[in-house]
Amino acid sequence: MVWNPLRLLKTLVHFGVGGPLTKGLGALPGLVNTGHAMTQMPSCEALAPSLGWPAVGLLGDADRADALVAPLASLNYRLSLPLEISAGELVNVPLVVGPRAPSPAVLHPWLEHLGQMACYQEATLIDFQQVTAAIAALWGSLDDGVMGGVSASQVQWQAGLRFGGQVSTANGGGFASVRTRNIEPPLNLSQWQGTVLTAQGDGQRYKWILRDSPGWDSLAYCRSFDTQADLSTITRTPFLDMVATRRARTVPTASPLNPAQLYSMQFMLSKFEYDGDLNPAFQPGSFELVVQRLGVYRQAPRPVVLLPEGDDTLGTSLAAAGLVGAIPQGSGFVVIGADNTLPPEVTPAAVTAIFEALS
Repeated sequence: MVWNPLRLLKTLVHFGVGGPLTKGLGALPGLVNTGHAMTQMPSCEALAPSLGWPAVGLLGDADRADALVAPLASLNYRLSLPLEISAGELVNVPLVVGPRAPSPAVLHPWLEHLGQMACYQEATLIDFQQVTAAIAALWGSLDDGVMGGVSASQVQWQAGLRFGGQVSTANGGGFASVRTRNIEPPLNLSQWQGTVLTAQGDGQRYKWILRDSPGWDSLAYCRSFDTQADLSTITRTPFLDMVATRRARTVPTASPLNPAQLYSMQFMLSKFEYDGDLNPAFQPGSFELVVQRLGVYRQAPRPVVLLPEGDDTLGTSLAAAGLVGAIPQGSGFVVIGADNTLPPEVTPAAVTAIFEALS
């Protein structure tokens, strides 16, 4: 492999960093990768977080699922079966339906477990498996050819953002990446705590990078994540845990990442971690990372527990677990446990509909 000046020129044109020559270079045949003029900067309007429908978790008695599907759909809820409830965390689950005729030996340990589970609200920022032309136009390769290296990556849209190619340490290089152009106006994710990536890799360690400044060589806030071959993994990254770097050197005096003004995103495979340390999983040669989804998340309150059968003595167990619950009472229901009111995100109509469906 030899250094390819054409790849360098394509990079300069795509990202608009060629100075006064950019406009002229962009008019030359073969130097525009995306078919979008450089004056056609993407807008963040296509990047609004989408929450989707919240879920109602169902514990045990899967035969009750059919009775719940229709009433939940009419209220813009979806049904989450028991397998997801026992996964160690709850995502977008504001309600959980408990078992019928629960015995203390079963119910009390389950409530304790539920009270200890991590609860998150997640929203999809980019579904890379159904990417729009505007989102696809954001991304372009940025490899070590900008410094004389010979690594070469590509972006393909096959069941996700498929970032792959060849990475080489020849000519002092050793990294390949895909990065977005600057988003104008910048993306405001200040209402969220971090990002969540769903990706399938090749066993190597990659970097997830965000920038809160429009400068081409501005501080890069990084978080490394490991992948597994032939297996999708989920990586949740708090904004506060992203490390400020400049050319793989940490900048301890830098301010934390500002999620209220995010200008660009990047995935990178590099032989270096930070401050001269080597990436322990790095292997030169072919590589591939397929990113299926980019989401954002924040902590969510514990779910409200609906118990189709029981009495208010269950309130003691619920309160001990820090949970709020509800049980049928006459033609309605009563709230018991850690509080005597439903949280704002759970409507009385939803609770009533579930109890009526299960009666």
